[in-house]
Amino acid sequence: MEEMRLQKFLANEGVCSRRKAEEHILAGDVKVNGQVVTELGKKVIPEKDKVEFKGKLVELVNEKKVYILLNKPIGYVSTTSDQFGRETVLDLVKVKERVVPVGRLDMYTSGALILTNDGDFIYQMTHPKYEIEKTYNVTVKGIVTEQEIEQLRNGVAIDDYISRKG
Repeated sequence: MEEMRLQKFLANEGVCSRRKAEEHILAGDVKVNGQVVTELGKKVIPEKDKVEFKGKLVELVNEKKVYILLNKPIGYVSTTSDQFGRETVLDLVKVKERVVPVGRLDMYTSGALILTNDGDFIYQMTHPKYEIEKTYNVTVKGIVTEQEIEQLRNGVAIDDYISRKG
């Protein structure tokens, strides 16, 4: 029986992402063996410890790992549920396992998107420390000027955040 961090356990069992799990732990939404856990770093033995999330027992799911490469069409959001009732990428696939998108593509963007239930894979593909390079091919209407290309190279403001190539 191998120990693992509580947030990794929650992600592996499909409860939420590791980052969201950390937020839930700090908020007191998680119990281990009847005790509320509010500090990060708690380790659990999945086969032995009883973990509850928001009052519900987290069942060990010894399911096979599923990886789906989806050609996401325009008009679907890259999330598991949407507060505005829009269609999600999960509406496009029918599998019994709970899968989640690895990363995001804008609703008005089409392209390759991976869906999986493998929490370790998601973490390694999305966490900045692994520095996974992503390439985007963009098709635009009209002709892009040299000045516009230079603006993109220098950084684009998106909601008070400037994205710069580092």
